[in-house]
Amino acid sequence: MIDKKWETELRDATLASVMKEMAGNVSVHYRAAKFHVGQLLYNRRTKQDGFITRVLADDGVITYEVWVPKEFNSWEAGHWSSRWLERLLKLSVNVRLGSPTKN
Repeated sequence: MIDKKWETELRDATLASVMKEMAGNVSVHYRAAKFHVGQLLYNRRTKQDGFITRVLADDGVITYEVWVPKEFNSWEAGHWSSRWLERLLKLSVNVRLGSPTKN
């Protein structure tokens, strides 16, 4: 018959060893996106405004699929699709451009 105390210690040591090994082999990259679908952003690098249509995350890097108007400050001529890195963005203050669905 196995001693219950010894069985518990063995189980705890085995579990601790497995958890330590898993922690060494696994890297978790999780971040929450700053912005969400439907917001208008300003890209500091391209000096353009864009409307978020999709949020993407790949290994902790957040990117946004955005619609960029073909004509400055107007959705009437249509839009281009682009992907922007989160670190280059801030919320847009372009009230005139607004949302492409409101025009």
